[in-house]
Amino acid sequence: MMGKQYFRYWGKAGNDGAFHLLPYHSLDVAACGWIFLERHTALRKELAARLGLDETTLMRWIAFMLALHDGGKFGHRFQNLRPDFPFLAKSPADAKRYHPRHDSLGLLLWYEVLEESVLKKFVSETSTSRATRRALSAWIGTAVGHHGQPPATPNGRPITDQFTPDDQHAAAAFCNDAGELILDGVQLEINDAKALEHTLKRLSWWLAGVAVLCDWLGSNAEIFRLVSHDMPIDVYWRDYALPGARRAIEMSGVVPLAASPRSQRELFGYLKTPTPLQKLAADIPVSSSPQLFILEDITGSGKTEAAFTLAHRVQMTGAADGIYLGLPTMATSNAMHRRIVDQGLHERLFAGEPAVVLTHAAARLMKKSEAREAVLPQAPREGDYTAGEPSAANLRAAWLGDHRKKALLADLGVGNIDQALLGVLPSRHQSLRLLGLARKVLIVDEVHAYDAYMQTLLATLLRFQAYIGGHAILLSATLPKSMRQALINAFRNGLSAEPSAVASDAYPMLTRVHSNGLEECPLTARPEIARCVDVQQISEESAAIGILLNAHRQGQCACWVRNTVDDAITAWRALRAADVPVDKIDLFHARFALGDRLRIEERVLTNFGPTSGLEQRQGRLLIATQVVEQSLDLDFDVMVTDLAPMDLIIQRAGRLQRHHRDRSGARRDQERRSPPCLHVLTPDPTEDADADWLGPLLPKTGKVYPDLRCLWRTARLLREHGAICMPEGARPLIEGVYGDRAQPAPTDIEMASTDADAASMNDKSMARFNALTLEQGYAADMDFWDDILAPTRLGDPSIRLRLARWQDGKLTPWCSKEDFEWAMSEVTIRATWFATDAEPADPALRQAISDYLETVYDKGRWSRLLPLRPAEGDSWVGEGIDARGRATCFCYDAMTGLMRIRED
Repeated sequence: MMGKQYFRYWGKAGNDGAFHLLPYHSLDVAACGWIFLERHTALRKELAARLGLDETTLMRWIAFMLALHDGGKFGHRFQNLRPDFPFLAKSPADAKRYHPRHDSLGLLLWYEVLEESVLKKFVSETSTSRATRRALSAWIGTAVGHHGQPPATPNGRPITDQFTPDDQHAAAAFCNDAGELILDGVQLEINDAKALEHTLKRLSWWLAGVAVLCDWLGSNAEIFRLVSHDMPIDVYWRDYALPGARRAIEMSGVVPLAASPRSQRELFGYLKTPTPLQKLAADIPVSSSPQLFILEDITGSGKTEAAFTLAHRVQMTGAADGIYLGLPTMATSNAMHRRIVDQGLHERLFAGEPAVVLTHAAARLMKKSEAREAVLPQAPREGDYTAGEPSAANLRAAWLGDHRKKALLADLGVGNIDQALLGVLPSRHQSLRLLGLARKVLIVDEVHAYDAYMQTLLATLLRFQAYIGGHAILLSATLPKSMRQALINAFRNGLSAEPSAVASDAYPMLTRVHSNGLEECPLTARPEIARCVDVQQISEESAAIGILLNAHRQGQCACWVRNTVDDAITAWRALRAADVPVDKIDLFHARFALGDRLRIEERVLTNFGPTSGLEQRQGRLLIATQVVEQSLDLDFDVMVTDLAPMDLIIQRAGRLQRHHRDRSGARRDQERRSPPCLHVLTPDPTEDADADWLGPLLPKTGKVYPDLRCLWRTARLLREHGAICMPEGARPLIEGVYGDRAQPAPTDIEMASTDADAASMNDKSMARFNALTLEQGYAADMDFWDDILAPTRLGDPSIRLRLARWQDGKLTPWCSKEDFEWAMSEVTIRATWFATDAEPADPALRQAISDYLETVYDKGRWSRLLPLRPAEGDSWVGEGIDARGRATCFCYDAMTGLMRIRED
């Protein structure tokens, strides 16, 4: 084999003129696929069964297809990217620039050169139908589409424009030799080509994930050292590719750990008496076939422990290899990750040292995250492990956690639900996310919190999850019946099963969905957590201020949840003007620089969390937006809220006297606090309310919650009931707003809500338009976004604004004392607020901005810069140009966040 023509092509370039030959890199990636499937027994069996292949044939054919993943690099235009490499293939003298990319060129090479050769040599003569060709085309598309999106279809592109005859001969020779080596005489025999085509299209989403993963692993130059001299490829495969793949797979942590054989009591030692929901989670039959569990119960019922109990039991059946917990916000993700790690739950769930990874847009910046590693450790060679080096678990967590696209492959992932939803949007590397979820139990908390757009995406995700044999657990205290039905229908659709109608109105309840139907299991609430919260409606902001001031003076801790950031800032300033000391009042919303926001989040959890005592709580106030209403374990003595939809009001009420406390503030008997009363700031829900009903009191709320009918019904029901009594009041309150038999609102309110109805329908349509289609397969029929741009949530377009201090001739990040200082200085705002930069008058600042753009990691591609100069007190000010071309002034300080203070 020495002197083969394909040894004249490079595949990977290093420093100082070093390079890795293309056939070797191709074999590195193929070997990673081989070892990955060899060690991931469950995935191998699942794919083989679905494709109707024996496991050995599956492994060999996936590895063979991966060996062809970079076939486009045989093209002379790619090779000429490094004309300095000696003795390698060169472009013709009239060669044009390198375009299109080599993934698309690989598909062209397949159709024009490789397909016929593969069919003749490696596929049974009885299996070469058109359906077989289409099936293999779908398969090769997953391999050449290893850069995170499907390759472009090469319509009308002549092969000679991209590949010289020598290039084509070299590629064909490598394909032949790699096939003989890897397939080892195992021909592909297809009994039903159309069925294989049908299945391969659907499985292509996950096969593409395998290709992305193996290309990343096989491109690790610390493991696969650059080799530029030729040797027989069977020698390279045996002595270099396979040993390297074993090290890469071991280091990466992508092969799952087994579940530990622990009981619920062993998982949660603090559960002396499980709640009814937790007990049912430990006793209900579980199956190895796909299941959806929906857990509906009141706050404090232990839904998280019940969900982990179910997930662990599913793992013990062998039907799942890990868990991903999706939450609604970054703050709730941070809190849950901290809780899991501090309790050591991840260590008890698995038989070994699991990789637990926090994943959201800012996860790499979190100091307490195991995913945070300033420098990814270099993978050791065999025999290189010594005392004091990172453990295998830490190496796995470091590799998986260095990018959120890989984080879903971890044994236990915790993050916002967006990271999972990106798997069913045309976002780059979505296939890797789907691969990560394929053998996971997907747990989604606070399911009710998602709007029509996200609910539709979640339904799509459940359909994909069911199809691949996955499991899901959904948690909510306030799930409308119609939403429960839609999610059940989506999961059963993924199982190719007919819809099953929900029947029971019981609450609390556990619903189990599987291929044979559904089971609705009513529960009783634990008496000590069943409670009534009185509701008092107030109609003036001054009344809300008075309630908080009274709580402060009496040494109680109190919270006011406002619907907009501007309203929250206004309330904070009013209380400061009423002489509440600055160290006794916090403001918590999303318009802070990330570094400031994380410090506030930590302070809020310390002062109002379950372990807070009298010293932290006494006389302390919090003004917050919706960031506190979901999943955070916060506990206030007194609470005020702006009117919001009923499900969110119930969630907010769950933060009021959440834990029993004594006079010291410790969590014991309820001695020092009066009975809980939720004060709701709302206009009077009269029968003659008009379209401007909200306006005078809550003018900005309608922009956040545009369904005026929903808000009127909420206010009306709260007035009629006078209390939120759980569990018996849950269904009447929720269905009284969202159900088919809900009370009609006044005519003007109904008419004003038609726009909201239309917007909801439009949002669902947009989600269906944006979402991937399982049957379509991994094909280039839509544009793929970068995951930063892929819309997991709708709303006003936003941008990341980087805050910088301009002082003494120096431009520095706002959070200059932090790691990742520029990322920690980012705040997200409406794109219309800051459309273009304001031209600085100071030439020194212009030069500093130019220098910043040259050195910052993204070159300013995903953000805008706001230079701030000192102003009055602790405030800093800067300017930008809004979408209407107007100069806009911004003010920022670490206490109140970012404010837009003037428009010219």
